[in-house]
Amino acid sequence: MPTPADIPITPEERWGELGLYGARGMTGGEALAHTLDSAAGRRIPPVTTRRGLTVRLRYLTWGSRGNHWLRNAGISVTGRTINRWTNGVQRPRPDNLRLIDRAFWRCRRASLADHYKQRLWDDGRGSRIEIHPVDQRNVQSSRQRELRVRNINVRHEWQAVVDAWSSNDHGTLDELWTRIVDDLGSDHHAYTYVSHLGFGV
Repeated sequence: MPTPADIPITPEERWGELGLYGARGMTGGEALAHTLDSAAGRRIPPVTTRRGLTVRLRYLTWGSRGNHWLRNAGISVTGRTINRWTNGVQRPRPDNLRLIDRAFWRCRRASLADHYKQRLWDDGRGSRIEIHPVDQRNVQSSRQRELRVRNINVRHEWQAVVDAWSSNDHGTLDELWTRIVDDLGSDHHAYTYVSHLGFGV
């Protein structure tokens, strides 16, 4: 018969019931993805702008990539139409804009994965994460928990984190986050959900 320690604990159970009373945040896996996405998208305009669309199309079709990423995202227009989009002669329909944006982020993540792994691993030294707890401003004072910003140096999980991020696997990111915060000690369950993370890429 399994002991209590053998029974899997859900994220909600790790956090307790504080989230029911107005705390705001996201899972640690979501926060990892958000931080990496923010770094990957720094200074890139939205796809709805002309420059943002042009940046995406040129990035997606650069060199040997051809139309591979666009086709994999489900875009079925002719190569001539793609050229017209890239040259600003014709604007894609909204559904194709969404597919272009999806293709761009898939390609961007795949292109940056090796760089991010090397940068975050830093020859075995790892990278420090600043963990900001959930936002409790809307929680009644009697139900708030005493949480502070925590810092932890992560060394061994970065390759798996970046692989999960590049494949958009949020379930694995949440599992990896659970392993990361185990090093925080007895109150690690309180950091299953966070408001945001800080680490340099």
